[in-house]
Amino acid sequence: MTDNIQTGEAMILQFGKYKGKDLQAVSDESYIMWLAKPVYTGKYYKSLHSTELNWKVPFNVKMAARGELFRRGYKLVGERFEK
Repeated sequence: MTDNIQTGEAMILQFGKYKGKDLQAVSDESYIMWLAKPVYTGKYYKSLHSTELNWKVPFNVKMAARGELFRRGYKLVGERFEK
């Protein structure tokens, strides 16, 4: 997979609430912040609707979400994003 942040390619989400949508088209900034979360507590997302119980946001999606937040004017302050 190419680096979507530098090439400007669309990042189509392959999971979750916005599955099939381009990351740039997602208006729910709290969801993008969740994808880009800089520090995980060590706990995994627990899916109630899947046989796969332990799951983390894929690294390329996390980095694309961070790039999208920066594009929208957010900056990383400590462990959170702020405008």
